[in-house]
Amino acid sequence: MPRPADECPYPKPFPADFNACPAFQARQFIPLDTMYQPLEPVLTCRHLVTRALPQRHRWFAACSLGDDGARRHWANEVGVARLERIRAIQRQLGAAIAPYSARLWELKGQQLRAFRDGQDAGPATDALRILASQMTAHLQTFLEENSTAFTDIDMPVDAALRLITVAIDRFIDTKFAAEVSFEVPDDVLRRFPEPVRTFFRPDSAEGSPNP
Repeated sequence: MPRPADECPYPKPFPADFNACPAFQARQFIPLDTMYQPLEPVLTCRHLVTRALPQRHRWFAACSLGDDGARRHWANEVGVARLERIRAIQRQLGAAIAPYSARLWELKGQQLRAFRDGQDAGPATDALRILASQMTAHLQTFLEENSTAFTDIDMPVDAALRLITVAIDRFIDTKFAAEVSFEVPDDVLRRFPEPVRTFFRPDSAEGSPNP
């Protein structure tokens, strides 16, 4: 049978210098084992989702944007130059949160394990909130120091900080590993101008948000 038109055609995990797809948006994914212990992080794409093939119990890696034409259309809608600047900021942002990432997922694993086993998740949740508060303060400094770069991509710093805060709260409050994902809420999305809204919520996207 022919492969689906929306199948991601690139080898995975993506290399650090991957740039073959115009719509690629790097996202570090830290999987958890059956005991909710963090495993080695891998580089995935924000648009990568799993979808079912017509054959029973078979799945494929799909692009939530659609086929090659849809990916290029989205990139053009957001702006190719803007996407390049966003990728550069994302790399800097990733470096800024790197000192916190491993510990965040370690604590999240402890919290999820407590939820699963019917135990008290309070200590892990409290530790998560303390660490998240420290990270948020660090990120606020990062945003303020790089305000010009955010202005250049039409992303107001106050809106970006609000988005980060909402995402962190969502991360902490989620009680199931399969739900550790994030979609920009409407009230936060309205703080951004077009076409930045298209960047966060593509009109052609289908399916669930990616972890």
